[in-house]
Amino acid sequence: MHKFIWTFIFGLFAGGILAQPTTQVADQTFKVDGIHEFHYAFAEGDQVTLYIQLIAGRRLKTVEIIGLPDNTLFRSYELDTALTKTITIPATGAYLLRVTEQGMGKKICRFTLARTGFSKIDTRIGWDMKQQPGFQVLRRQIRTGTKTEIHSVSGQVTVTGSSMGIRNNRTSYRFELPANTVRWAYRVGVSQSVQEARQRDAAQFNDLIRKGSTKLMAIHPETALAAFALGMAVQMTTSTGGEDIEYALVDPPNLQKFLDGENKYDAHIWQGAVSVDAQRRYAPLAGSYAFALKNNNLVDDVNVSIDIEAITETPLFEEEIYLSPR
Repeated sequence: MHKFIWTFIFGLFAGGILAQPTTQVADQTFKVDGIHEFHYAFAEGDQVTLYIQLIAGRRLKTVEIIGLPDNTLFRSYELDTALTKTITIPATGAYLLRVTEQGMGKKICRFTLARTGFSKIDTRIGWDMKQQPGFQVLRRQIRTGTKTEIHSVSGQVTVTGSSMGIRNNRTSYRFELPANTVRWAYRVGVSQSVQEARQRDAAQFNDLIRKGSTKLMAIHPETALAAFALGMAVQMTTSTGGEDIEYALVDPPNLQKFLDGENKYDAHIWQGAVSVDAQRRYAPLAGSYAFALKNNNLVDDVNVSIDIEAITETPLFEEEIYLSPR
């Protein structure tokens, strides 16, 4: 059994499943007259394959691949047909393909270069190596894409009844929106009402999954609220019946004003007398915020549940090696 497993793994490598990507670097056809030089940049470990063919004429004197300034990696003499050569690049730097002709008569030559490797080096050299032979190897970060993720937060707080103004009927639920949040959605609900809303929304979401509505999405949500945050056409359940609360979405300074009993404070959104409410938000994004909660019931305490689904889009970067004149 173990022998079979190792044989299978070896087969993956030998079969090319884990092969490195190959990039076409050059495809040139030119009339040969004297010495022709072509400059490229390669990274250490690259596998560079040269195919060169004499299309017309009798013979090329030499074909050379040189690591600048003077490290000859390959040289062929008296080429009269075609050849293919693969070399491993020993160090990141600039390399020269030199084609030299000899004798009389018209000669036409064609060559291709292909590079196999994972490096992001730009193979083009945008300056005259004869005029500026000095160069330096530099590295930079380039953006290669975006990673989309769903971050879930949930909790519950008890908001006391006012008891005719004797008790403090204000409290809060504080939360943190992660960095790179681009939009988010929340559900605020009281006691039994929020449980019923979750069940109805889950049933609607499962119906959308059965219809295949989530198949083309880049990221697959696990809840109706997450799907709503991503922008799917989910009709979230809301209600003003039964036990209710007043809530506002605030930043920390305005939360303190609310908790101190002030009625004048700034809020991103304010809703009064709701049993269940759900909203999709595009602001604020990232940072510390709170739901300021107020129970207008004179006697009974209420349990308030909060569900949050934040969508983040994190930039992805890779390190690129490139050459620059000193």
